[in-house]
Amino acid sequence: MKRKVIPWLFLLPSLLIFVIFIVTPALSSFYYSFTDYDMLTLRGKFVSFSNFINLFRMPSDFGRVLIRTFFYTLLVVPLVFFMSLLLSVITTSDFIYGKSFLRALFYWPWLLSPSIIGISWKWFLDYDAGLINILLLKGGFNPISWLIDKRLAFLSVLLVTVWNVAGYFMVMFNAALTAIPNEVYEAAALDGANRWTRFWKIIFPLLKPTSVLVIVLSTIMAMRSFEVIYVFTAGGPGTSTTMVAQRIYHTAFMERRLGVASSMSVILFVILMILSLLQFRILEEKQ
Repeated sequence: MKRKVIPWLFLLPSLLIFVIFIVTPALSSFYYSFTDYDMLTLRGKFVSFSNFINLFRMPSDFGRVLIRTFFYTLLVVPLVFFMSLLLSVITTSDFIYGKSFLRALFYWPWLLSPSIIGISWKWFLDYDAGLINILLLKGGFNPISWLIDKRLAFLSVLLVTVWNVAGYFMVMFNAALTAIPNEVYEAAALDGANRWTRFWKIIFPLLKPTSVLVIVLSTIMAMRSFEVIYVFTAGGPGTSTTMVAQRIYHTAFMERRLGVASSMSVILFVILMILSLLQFRILEEKQ
């Protein structure tokens, strides 16, 4: 009996934290999504599916924000995938010196606080006092409106996101690449395959499980992007860099409409579940 109880006692603190801070808020969010709960009055009544229906009616901009988030994710995921794969190939290559230093350098952005990342890049790209524009002026070029122009602001957020997370996924590819037996490389070399053919025809297919995991996790990260964007651009200029997570935050804590914000969260949760299941299903079918 003790052998059965003791492991659960060790797990109890973690389980309590998980239930209090993850399970309970998630279930509460589902409940509030069917109410018009107001955070000022702390009251709300059951409104059925009205919150979900009204989200896609004017003057709500949730539909546009959702499309922008999909577009952002569609760009982030392949960029992160191939950049992390490239970094992994570089840091596992036998022809590169200082691989340990490079791994640490590439992984370092992931260790930084989102607030530090947002503030730092906001200073780097500031129109008047930004380091990059100062260097451009000294080089005889005109300053660039990185965070003023809507398209450039979106591009800046995109590139900062890739810079931030590529090192994290590089570690996953590193583990997968180093797990491939040397016999595979030797057999491919004996068959006369060049390095390009060896990688794309032999090595890359062996990375399929890791590739799917990277795609799933990067999709979830992109769809849930909040901290860096909130500090970096605050969703601006206008709403050009506002994603679903920022819209949920603004609706809940600025507009005090917790019911509507909860319905947005539920929609985001369902979308992420569907995308993740589809991606894993594709992997199973290919295997």
